[in-house]
Amino acid sequence: MKKLLKNLVKQQIIRTIDFIFSQFISKKNNIIMLIAACISFESNNGYLFLPIKYFKKNNFFSIRNKKIIDKILCILNIKEVNWLLELSQHHAFSNGKTITPLVFIENKIYLYKIWKSKKNILKFLYRKNIYNQFDLNNFKFLNELFPKKEYNAQKVAVVLSLIHPITFILGGPGTGKTTTIIKIIIALIKYAKKNIIIQLSAPTGKATSRLIEVLNSSKILNVYLSTEEKKQFLLKPVTIHKLLGISKTSDKASVNEKNLLNIDVLIIDETSMIDVLMMNRILSSIKNNTKIIFIGDPHQLSPIGIGSILKKIYSYANNGYSLKMISILKKIKQYTNLYHKKNTNNTCLISDKICILKKNYRFKNNPEIHVLANGINENKKEIFTKLFNNLIKNIFFYETNCVDKYKTMIKKIIFYYAEYWNKINQKRQIKDVIKTFQKYQILCVVKQGIYGTNSINTILEKTMYNNNIIKKYFHINNQIWYVGKPIIIKKNNKYLNLSNGEIGITNLDDYNKLQVCFLKNNNIIQYVPADLLEDYETAWCITVHKSQGSEFDHITLILPDKQLEILNKEILYTAITRSRKTLSIFSNKKIFTTTIEKQRFSIY
Repeated sequence: MKKLLKNLVKQQIIRTIDFIFSQFISKKNNIIMLIAACISFESNNGYLFLPIKYFKKNNFFSIRNKKIIDKILCILNIKEVNWLLELSQHHAFSNGKTITPLVFIENKIYLYKIWKSKKNILKFLYRKNIYNQFDLNNFKFLNELFPKKEYNAQKVAVVLSLIHPITFILGGPGTGKTTTIIKIIIALIKYAKKNIIIQLSAPTGKATSRLIEVLNSSKILNVYLSTEEKKQFLLKPVTIHKLLGISKTSDKASVNEKNLLNIDVLIIDETSMIDVLMMNRILSSIKNNTKIIFIGDPHQLSPIGIGSILKKIYSYANNGYSLKMISILKKIKQYTNLYHKKNTNNTCLISDKICILKKNYRFKNNPEIHVLANGINENKKEIFTKLFNNLIKNIFFYETNCVDKYKTMIKKIIFYYAEYWNKINQKRQIKDVIKTFQKYQILCVVKQGIYGTNSINTILEKTMYNNNIIKKYFHINNQIWYVGKPIIIKKNNKYLNLSNGEIGITNLDDYNKLQVCFLKNNNIIQYVPADLLEDYETAWCITVHKSQGSEFDHITLILPDKQLEILNKEILYTAITRSRKTLSIFSNKKIFTTTIEKQRFSIY
């Protein structure tokens, strides 16, 4: 087995760390060695655990190569492995009562740290609901925030945030999550019996910048809170890593169980990006009386790390509200359409803390993208038939299955940038140029291959240069630069005040030297000399992962020409919902449909 696993590393099927872990767990027992390598490998793919059926069905490393599977089975040299017996007898496994590298419980195999994190999170979620002692009869202020009488899920979200120590507010793009954040802040401050400190946070610098922009531009916040009140109660939004003081080198956090956050309310946006380990860290960093509110879209991409917490939380919403919760909500408004399910085995302890926002405000005038996104989530084949026949308004599907169609795709993309280049050639103000660029974005699923960001960025540059759209190349630090070049920052740079995910546009300064211009949250341009920049990429097209938390008027989505592991309905949904108005999709029809239909076994 050791030799086979080494060969799988050479073939880049598994990672070196998977092999090393397998040897650490067992150097003699081939079955345990295989299990350890698989759990290490699959945890990197986002799986919380591996069920026994994974091994019984020979799903080793999620590969479909029959020759490799046959080799593994041959090495095991047993017609039918008794996986349960092997696990129960090995010293590396326990049921969690003693600390061992791996935990085997309820026919599921976990890495110990993952099992421990999951257990801590569930313990936190299952704490009995504490209904805060605010005056339920005084809803005058809530009625000012929500003057209309009909059912309003945002109002329910605000009430849940007032009542519970932990709340989850879930909804797709355009359902008013940002507006809800603002109204929660106002309600918390107005209802508080003392001065409170509210901290906003998000997983990425880009998402944090968006929160800062929302706070600065919110009219309703300015109506109810003075500038002094905002300074007094609201701390500047920061990334989760900065909030917890997580070191980039050691991954250790300065904020932990022994050094808790000194805040009253923590509001975290874009929660879909948070994995199990990070969620455990967050919950372990707050005081018992700290209120925490999570906001996000459960249908977006799963986190890069292990386990999608938001998807699991979303599944609890099916249990409806408890009778006590319903009685409270009915006092606030005569809501009659609240859902309750009997015999839920205390799952209302979690579902009471969840509010789903469904009404869509963004796509009210352009519902087509919303319809397609829902069609992807629910696998509605009639929607895809319309898509492929270009029968959906403002959505265009282009079959790309040959060289000629690939060339046509490049021409169309360049045409979409015509307005941007016109403004550069007219020497319009850089702020106007940047805002024009921000209207349109190309998204790719992968970086490598002819349908990846690296190739398409290069081909676009060459084609634009050959067509005299790009007038002149400059060479700085062995890189090609030109007026109009867009770049995306790959790594936070506190010295230049640049965040991972920020996009800037290149132009000439007053001395004819190249600089990159970034439009900041305060609507002011930041100018950075091109030769000072490090850790950036060309940004004509970016990955779908990089686009999370962003919105554009027009999106072009390019899918690869092969059915890769990364392709799933989450990535399609996330890409499509980045667009406000227009969507262009370049893909093979079969790739598109199999991406939606592809199922992975549950990570829960």
